[in-house]
Amino acid sequence: MATSLEHSIVANHARSGRYTADTFIASVLFAASAAVVVWQNFRLTILWDVSYVLENATRMAAGDVPYRDFPFPYAPLTFMTQAAIIRIFGRAYWHHIAYAALACGAASVVTYCIVRRIVARPLAAILCAPLMPIPFYDPDCCLAILIAIAAVFSGGQAILPVRTGRIACPPFFAGALSVVPLLIKQNIGIAFVAVALILFLLQRMWRSLAGLVAAIAVSAAVIAIAFGASNYIQWTVRYATARRLPPLSQLLSIYNDSDLWWWIAVCLIAILFRHARWLILVPFLWSEYQFFFDYDASDAEVNFLHFWPLFLVLGLFNRRFRIPALLIFASVHGAFLSQVIWGSTYGIWPLLIILIAIVISSIDQPLIIAIVISVVLLHFGSWYIWNNDRLMYAKWNEGAMFTSSLPPLRGMHMRGEWLPDFEELVAFTNTHIPSSDAILSLPGEDLFYFTTGRRPRVPVLMFDHTVNPYSPEQIAAFNVQWVIVKQRLQVNGDPFPELGRTLELLRPQLQLVARLKNYDVYRRLSAIAAN
Repeated sequence: MATSLEHSIVANHARSGRYTADTFIASVLFAASAAVVVWQNFRLTILWDVSYVLENATRMAAGDVPYRDFPFPYAPLTFMTQAAIIRIFGRAYWHHIAYAALACGAASVVTYCIVRRIVARPLAAILCAPLMPIPFYDPDCCLAILIAIAAVFSGGQAILPVRTGRIACPPFFAGALSVVPLLIKQNIGIAFVAVALILFLLQRMWRSLAGLVAAIAVSAAVIAIAFGASNYIQWTVRYATARRLPPLSQLLSIYNDSDLWWWIAVCLIAILFRHARWLILVPFLWSEYQFFFDYDASDAEVNFLHFWPLFLVLGLFNRRFRIPALLIFASVHGAFLSQVIWGSTYGIWPLLIILIAIVISSIDQPLIIAIVISVVLLHFGSWYIWNNDRLMYAKWNEGAMFTSSLPPLRGMHMRGEWLPDFEELVAFTNTHIPSSDAILSLPGEDLFYFTTGRRPRVPVLMFDHTVNPYSPEQIAAFNVQWVIVKQRLQVNGDPFPELGRTLELLRPQLQLVARLKNYDVYRRLSAIAAN
């Protein structure tokens, strides 16, 4: 009896040590990942991206129903989550920064939990270290995918030991969770759900399959009741496919690279031959060599992004973890269905870490190899987010840093005159434009409705090819009393090339009321006559 009690005490003490170590590592990853998100937001804001999310979330919070009341080519959950934040906590920009930080921190923790089941704790901690600086973008969909993969991984057992008990997910609910990504981003989610259905069927995971089918049925019913099934299909499937889906050849073009081919060949030798496992480091060492001795900024970014297709291929060779590898393979390719922009990766970098862990487990989990890989990823990830080369589509680093004095924009930091100019516009509209009047903002780059609290009275708030279904003639026919035209945009290029034609159609009806620093404000003559 004494011996049995002694063994029990020793076992519990060892288990407690494991809990403490895993909890500490997960806590560090969470805090560091969240801190990077906050730091990034303290040094830049991309108006075009932020405004589309929060302007539409603002109108949803005010009661407008997407798909039914206004055209909307995206799945609803990201925007409805932001709308809920607005409804519950009010209009304050820093609330949404906090949400992004929490989502990214949680994604790092869930990633560690998954990787911890693939490799030993020291390797899991080393491989997950690059999650701290690796760039983020739309983190909620990746978080949903990670939770779904973790749930499938657990198979009803603990995904990671914790001191307070076991974090487990019954197979039925694990299958049901797999539908959530589809409701956040349809391009990523549809690939994830399709592969999950096939895998559950082939692997005879009947309870998981039942959960997924039941969740799809419930989601379809809720969508039909809330939005109308035909409206939802029209905007998220037909319209989104017509405006954003690229040719398959363009989607697969990332694999058409000679460097990638020899990388794959060398790494396969490392996987197949035990004594050659160090060859797995060749792509990483080659990338470092090119960075320091054959440096070109675009080449460095391409080499960093080439780790994606490399490990997408290598991960499929691990029979033991083929299910998560296939789910990740589908998710990653789904992420690029909309734009084929490998540099704008929608917060899915944790999936790359899982793939690398799967490959490392194929070669007996060598510690030194994991360290080298982690150091290289830390280097490239830090360089990638510091330089923000993927943000070259916007003027994010020009001019002095400004913060906003407007309460709803508390927490927004931006270089350039965009904020002072916008505050001048807000002051003018608050003074001269009745809150009940309809305003058409062209091309709609600013957080106008989020900041002013006005109710949008036009069907589209931002005008570019991917989200605006209306012609210049239709836009000119909108029933508005005011037209605001932004002269200089933070976003580069010409997102709304039909602006000139639209203004040409409107101009006979417009009277210039004010010429602000960056905005021309017009009142519609028909509105003046009506008054």
